[in-house]
Amino acid sequence: MKTFIFPGQGAQQLGMGQDLFARFEDLTRQADDILGSSIAELCRVGPMEKLSRTDHTQPALFVVNALQYLAHLEETDDRPAYLLGHSVSEYVALFAAGVLDFAAGLRLVKKRGALMAEARGGGMAAVLGLEAAAIEDLLRAKGITDVFPANFNTPKQIVVSGRKDAVVAAESLFLEAGASHYKVLPVSGAFHTPFMEDACARFAEFVADTEFAPQQVPVISNVTARPHVDGEIRQRMVEQITAPVRWSESLRYLMAKGVAFADTVEIGPGGPPVVRPMFKRTELEAGPLDAAVLEAEETARLEAMQKEALQTQSPEPEKSPADEKPVARANGAASGFGRFSMENLGSRAFCDMFGLRYPYVSGAMYRGIASTDIVIRMARAGLLGFFGAAGLPVSQTREAIRKIRSQIPEGAAFGVNFIAHLNRPQLEDDLTDVLLEEGVTAVEASAFMEVTPALVRYRAKGLKRDGGKVRAANKVIAKVSRPDVAAQFLSAAPEPVIAKLLQARAITEDEAELLRNVPMADAICVESDSGGHTDQGMPFALIPPILKLRDEAEQRFPEFGKLFVGAAGGIGVPEAAAAVLVLGADFIVTGSINQCTVEAGTSDAVKEMLEGINVYDTAYAPSGEMFELGSKVQVLKKGVFFPSRAERLVALYRQHEALDAIDPKLRKQVEERYFGRSFDEVFADVARTYPAFEIERAEKMPKHRMALVFRRYFRDTSDWALKGDLEHKVDFQVHCGPALGAFNQWVAGTGLEPWRARHVDDIGLNLLEQTADLMNRRLSVMVG
Repeated sequence: MKTFIFPGQGAQQLGMGQDLFARFEDLTRQADDILGSSIAELCRVGPMEKLSRTDHTQPALFVVNALQYLAHLEETDDRPAYLLGHSVSEYVALFAAGVLDFAAGLRLVKKRGALMAEARGGGMAAVLGLEAAAIEDLLRAKGITDVFPANFNTPKQIVVSGRKDAVVAAESLFLEAGASHYKVLPVSGAFHTPFMEDACARFAEFVADTEFAPQQVPVISNVTARPHVDGEIRQRMVEQITAPVRWSESLRYLMAKGVAFADTVEIGPGGPPVVRPMFKRTELEAGPLDAAVLEAEETARLEAMQKEALQTQSPEPEKSPADEKPVARANGAASGFGRFSMENLGSRAFCDMFGLRYPYVSGAMYRGIASTDIVIRMARAGLLGFFGAAGLPVSQTREAIRKIRSQIPEGAAFGVNFIAHLNRPQLEDDLTDVLLEEGVTAVEASAFMEVTPALVRYRAKGLKRDGGKVRAANKVIAKVSRPDVAAQFLSAAPEPVIAKLLQARAITEDEAELLRNVPMADAICVESDSGGHTDQGMPFALIPPILKLRDEAEQRFPEFGKLFVGAAGGIGVPEAAAAVLVLGADFIVTGSINQCTVEAGTSDAVKEMLEGINVYDTAYAPSGEMFELGSKVQVLKKGVFFPSRAERLVALYRQHEALDAIDPKLRKQVEERYFGRSFDEVFADVARTYPAFEIERAEKMPKHRMALVFRRYFRDTSDWALKGDLEHKVDFQVHCGPALGAFNQWVAGTGLEPWRARHVDDIGLNLLEQTADLMNRRLSVMVG
């Protein structure tokens, strides 16, 4: 679980960054313009007295650490799971997390350094050998009210700060109390104490207009020693000027989350490491925070936010207009009740189960349209992406899994689509083998009408008892559009399937017993009017009964724990996301809107067509895989003939028993316009790719021969679209729902309007942020 840590003030040295300034010329030029002088000259020439002045040190460290971070990415392609910066270098961590761009971060650091440099009469001292509680007890017992703990670097390495003469005079007291070392530091300000309140207030005014984007990687706050909350970053960074740096507790938090010393990478100006050794020292002196305490703390925080969000403001005495004063409201939320934020949308328990920052999932789009790039980008942002394995050979799926795992932080969440193959169960078995061999622990099960042996075998592996609970290593999110199918996944594996697997020795007796005590899925994704295969359902009708089924299942499986219900289909704007969350969805899944992004594994030609569609530019067409059963898919209709031609082929199939029975004139028209070759040539091509038994059946049954020939049109139309074959543009088959049309209208006139500026994680984070904002505004109106 790679973690990048950035050293703060005190790590500066002459010559730092000299190999970086020429390498990153544009950013160096930006820095010179913002600072009004040459950053390269300051770092090269100094002198050291000038470089060590707070107003010069802080911006210089920001620039060098930020450029060093960029160089590290280019040289190693490392991607962190967490970021942590000491004091001023918390701004470097925010830059690395995508919260601030380089110029914005440097402007803030320049102002911060200038304000802190104005402080006079203050001092700081490093104290070794005493823990925080002993220092606080000593200050209280001696009645010292103008010295404060300021930097908790390790449990026994603490910096105190306050009025200069009081800091100097306190040396003997600390040494008598057992400190092994006390050193007054060469600073002029009482940094990270209440003495900095004037600088804090002035900085708050300066930072008010700065835009803070959502984190792409969690940043640990110096103020709280916990991950930043996106909507509160500005406030925390203002508080950071007066609040102590809780560095050792931040390290202990990371340890509790599974970060080891070997996972940490110090990125700074060079020379001996400064902050990384603090990790090892903290590990030896205190170890990780108690995981149970952390879990209880996070649960209590979530419950408090949810409770507050449901409460309305208590009535207040009436006031005359003259008594009224303006009330500040952030993002339109009314004062007096808790605010929705990205962190408290949906279910935090769902996020914990799957290892996510937010309850947001990108669904699997077949044949790799939900590409490795989509999954990698989602994982790096702490979101869940499913690779679109349907329609791909298992060898390609195996390669994709390995690529994804090599390019995401260790332990980051990702999954693979597990699609049902009603007539070719061997394909399910082959995929299960790959998933188990590659250690994939999350699948999106789709197109299932009943639970199959291959899926049960995947579920069985890794089941174990943990105290009084049964845990599943392999997690299943079942995408369904009917309550009866949801009920199957909210039940234990069918006994006949368990018996069959036992007989084949595909599972053990212990696994069979455990299967009887767990549902087949951890979560149900209710798929409404979506792109691709759809039953055209409405979330308002589907979600409530499936929530009821979920609640009943939790009662039947008390040893298993919580089950979750999410929503997919039609979600492309904040209003849609808010609607399903209010209905009770624990998470949301998007699909169509991700197909029109840089990362999507389809052609630029398709993306350009999708970029301009509206909500009325999709239609229902027969499914190529199951048109004999009347199955439908939702597809793009603007600018293409595919929907009407697909319907025409299905009508011919229903009206005739053989290809030879079709009117010759009509047959010739279909051959030329739809296929560009004769039916016989199409069948010869099919015979080279389909299993022998299918071809033998087709030779005996003319109706089946017709089905195989017509099915090739559906395959070709997908191929042409994926490859961007413009000669067949009018026949492109592009699975898409109206959510993308709504999304296009939402982002019109913004930076996300052109598809080349759309990235799946940016879309997800923007959608969540705006959903929270919308819910705050709606609640504000409802409570008056």
